[in-house]
Amino acid sequence: MALHHVTPNVMPVVWPIAAPLLQKAIDLDPGSITIEQVEYGVRTGAYKLLVWEEPGEGITGAVTISFQDLPMHRVAHAHLMGGKGIVRKHVFEEAMQWMRLNGATKAQCWCQDDLVPMYEKMGLAKTHNVMRIEL
Repeated sequence: MALHHVTPNVMPVVWPIAAPLLQKAIDLDPGSITIEQVEYGVRTGAYKLLVWEEPGEGITGAVTISFQDLPMHRVAHAHLMGGKGIVRKHVFEEAMQWMRLNGATKAQCWCQDDLVPMYEKMGLAKTHNVMRIEL
């Protein structure tokens, strides 16, 4: 499986394949973001789009990443992940290597409680609970 960073100039070719994969992640929390907002974020550089390609199958997974620069760390935040077999150790290792090459010192994602055990198997640790209120 090969990891690819999708630049905006390649979006017209890749987006029709990646969007349905990401939409499945959006469907888990439909009030959080729309696929159109994700596309806009990738096109403007707010998000980075990574895709995984399986030999003989083509693109099988997609993830959007943004970077947050904090005083002590550069955090790579995975927003959406979707596709077949995307949560596998070697896929995470490739993605983490890409994050490091882009200056990240930490990686994180937000998830619902039922997904915590899956991410813990990948080496992530639960560090915070997100509390939210409508304004």
